[in-house]
Amino acid sequence: MSNTSNSIQYKPIEVLHFDPENSRLPSTIDGHDEQEVLKWMLEDASIIELMMSIGEKNYFPGEALLVVPQGNSSTEYLVIEGNRRLTAVKLLLHPELAPVRKSAVSQASNEAKYKPTELPTLVFNRPEEILTYLGYRHITGVKAWGALAKAKYLNRLLEAFDEGEPREQYKALAKTIGSRTDYVARTLAGLSVYNKIVEEDFFDIRGLNEESIDFAVLTTALNYQNIPKFIGMESGQDSTLKNLDKPHLNELTSWMFEKNSEGKTRLGESRRLGDLNSVVGNEKALESFRNGAPLKNAVLLTEKPGVIFRTASIEAQTRLEIARDTIHLVEDLSESDSNLLFNIQKLARSLKSIVDDKLLDAD
Repeated sequence: MSNTSNSIQYKPIEVLHFDPENSRLPSTIDGHDEQEVLKWMLEDASIIELMMSIGEKNYFPGEALLVVPQGNSSTEYLVIEGNRRLTAVKLLLHPELAPVRKSAVSQASNEAKYKPTELPTLVFNRPEEILTYLGYRHITGVKAWGALAKAKYLNRLLEAFDEGEPREQYKALAKTIGSRTDYVARTLAGLSVYNKIVEEDFFDIRGLNEESIDFAVLTTALNYQNIPKFIGMESGQDSTLKNLDKPHLNELTSWMFEKNSEGKTRLGESRRLGDLNSVVGNEKALESFRNGAPLKNAVLLTEKPGVIFRTASIEAQTRLEIARDTIHLVEDLSESDSNLLFNIQKLARSLKSIVDDKLLDAD
């Protein structure tokens, strides 16, 4: 990793600009618009606390910003690493720039003992020289980003490996960041699927957007066998999506992320992805689930009839034992409770009669 100078260079704040390709920025934010970036930073990151820290203790010179020349300029620079720190210092010097949280920004600026007008930088020739280092730092290192930011950064870093077959590119990229080839492939495949969801405007699912979607759940789902096939992928590492089934992707997105009035999804917890994988791989179970059956019920249809019968019977017994152990605490018993138990009793007797008949026939 070579830079234009091995020494730290102090640059005026005025010549330092936000990286418009910052992987942490949502796609809805125009990275070239400073006001949009400042607004997002103030809403999403702990900028006020960072302002107060720098204002009280001054800027730590060991935290140099990593920058590259902006376009063909020799005096203007893009900050590839350190945009949060740049935001904090910009607002300390110019609190009037704050598009939101104006009062808090002004207070932090007014109380600051230090307001640095220059920041330490390391100047590199090209973003790729920095990205290789940051790939380890933010994907597998001690300052790891969220799953979606990691995926975007991997995709950006992949541009530096533009030669050879995709598998070889993934292998080289994995080696660079200290990770596994399958992790790189699955993450980039997940990003491809995510981008399709974005193109479809999140399938008009209420409340679902770039900031609310759990990208880690999506990539974990692709680690199973049936789920990728269900949406038309050759495997969970298929980034081409040449056979993508959009209606099925719509269903999968809805099941995993659309919330009901109680804030719950059809999937429920991510640990139930194994059950969903079984359901989409079984025609009867999938039909039941599509018709509204809870996932825990639909997954039973993926088993043999004997397993389904015994699982349901054991669960019924367990539930009735709970009812027995708590009935002495119930003070508002009604006729409907008695009728319900009568129906359960009839159903149990009917099932027992069928079981006994089958046992006699077997003898």
